[in-house]
Amino acid sequence: MAHGRQDVDTVAEDKPTVADISKNLSWVVPGIDEILEDTPQLTFEAADVYAACMNGSATLWTTADGFVVTTGEIDAFTGDRTYLIWLAWAKVRGNNLVVKHQDFFISHAKEEGYKYIEVRSAVPELASYVISNGWEVDTVVYTREL
Repeated sequence: MAHGRQDVDTVAEDKPTVADISKNLSWVVPGIDEILEDTPQLTFEAADVYAACMNGSATLWTTADGFVVTTGEIDAFTGDRTYLIWLAWAKVRGNNLVVKHQDFFISHAKEEGYKYIEVRSAVPELASYVISNGWEVDTVVYTREL
């Protein structure tokens, strides 16, 4: 989910760098809030992302373009590990950031022993974009409130 505004201060690095979320709250929390506003089916809050980063179950990565929060999942049946790009926010949308940084995250995931890398999104337009850049559709989830 790439989201963005143009009026935030970010780090000067072009390559994703691990960042302390507690030192980046002023611009990361508004980015998370924007994602949550645009994707109301998500059940977590910015405070949950903060807690996950602080307790080490998720990692905040920052660039001059925005931020990514990653985490890992383990398949209960196979034990295979998946590196999940949980959240992605960009200052300016449409700058091909998935392609720009995907090799970095793929390499990092391999180094950390993950078998898969995954990104999830409720934005239908993202599908053709990521598929054209080497990703595959694994699962589509449909829900209905009862």
